[in-house]
Amino acid sequence: VEYFEENYRPDFTYADLGPMFTNRFWNPEEWADIFQASGAKYVVLTTKHHEGYCMWPSKYSWNWNSMDVGPNRDLVGDLADAVRSRTDLKFGTYHSLYEFFNPLYLDDEKHGFHTQTFQIGRA
Repeated sequence: VEYFEENYRPDFTYADLGPMFTNRFWNPEEWADIFQASGAKYVVLTTKHHEGYCMWPSKYSWNWNSMDVGPNRDLVGDLADAVRSRTDLKFGTYHSLYEFFNPLYLDDEKHGFHTQTFQIGRA
């Protein structure tokens, strides 16, 4: 918290971090080679976590995905292509269904998760 308070303005929000997420060190081919050399048998990428940011272009998460905000690339596609074309590793993805800031999720939370608005409305 102290670091954040010292380095960001008081009204800085989580969404303000999006444009700061760049592909400066993104080299999926090199990553694939490192994974293979490590002796790994598979790679699983977190493609969307609970904050809802998608690591691929998404029409359902417009303006909050890696093509629209930040790297301006399809990070999932980049890594999948590199792993599949350069290694014998299995490639998998993790995709969180929950989004902590989604109004449908917040409605379910308000009702003690006795409703399923998010699961039904988001699909």
